[in-house]
Amino acid sequence: MNTEQEPIFAFIKYEGELVKDGYLDARKSGEALVGIDELIRYFIYQENPAIKDLEFEIPVRVRKGSWETVFPDNVDFFIKVLATWMVGKYTGSALSEIAKNDFKEVSFKTIFKRAIKGAIDVIKLSKHIGTLSKKKFDKVSFAENNELVKITNDIGEELWVPVDVLELYTNCPKALFSKLTRIVEEKRELVFGVYEQDVIVEETITNKHKFIFSKTDDDDELVLPELRHGDYVELEGRITRGNEKSNTIGFLYEGHILTCFPEKGNIKHHKSKLFSNCLIKGFVDRLDKEGNVNEKRPRINFIDAINLEKPEITLFD
Repeated sequence: MNTEQEPIFAFIKYEGELVKDGYLDARKSGEALVGIDELIRYFIYQENPAIKDLEFEIPVRVRKGSWETVFPDNVDFFIKVLATWMVGKYTGSALSEIAKNDFKEVSFKTIFKRAIKGAIDVIKLSKHIGTLSKKKFDKVSFAENNELVKITNDIGEELWVPVDVLELYTNCPKALFSKLTRIVEEKRELVFGVYEQDVIVEETITNKHKFIFSKTDDDDELVLPELRHGDYVELEGRITRGNEKSNTIGFLYEGHILTCFPEKGNIKHHKSKLFSNCLIKGFVDRLDKEGNVNEKRPRINFIDAINLEKPEITLFD
């Protein structure tokens, strides 16, 4: 079988004069592969936090023509074989998620495609704004039943994006792309691509855009420092999206989109409040992955969400 012709659904590659023969030195190749692994896992977990504890490998293949990592159409086979092999090693909630109906209906290929498309959307919006550091948007306009938001950059150019893309952007750590963009040069560009119904959707990071994805000291600033960990707060803002898989909502407050999760119950009970101005009551959470109070962006553990446009008699539908 000619592996060069094996169908793929996505790719991440370097192209240009410096890689025209498909070569990249071992150190740079190793760092790039680690960067790809970290980036893909980040975007996968944003939509599917339930599988964070599942140990799985990301099957990619580097091929000649440019330095290119490709994602083969049969990625489901590799993941399922690995999951089966690990049943004796990893038991409990992580593997049980694979058996749930949500994951039966959505293939790993789809999950990977969404992850890479998420990265593409973040790159496109970052290039439009000229930074990955801007986390506050004072003037936004909504359309298409409030599912799209208009972002205007400093020179007046407008870009309409889905509200979940805006939240993906605002939550994205700037250092996430750094291992991949570090080796971008004038003659070596970084390209992300995914096949959507036989059409390639792609975004390129050139040497001109490299600074957008480079970490600076400003990236360490606290977002909304007045919201301290553990404080009880009542915030007026707008619910911009809901994600049943992560059981979270996006909440536009003071120009920032905050991730909020219910203290009890499921966010599906709050569907009627989607795209509405609401009062969120709850507690500020700034715990990082290690359990320390170091998170730069606050989250809200909410106990109540009140629709200010159409008051309801009870909290749950």
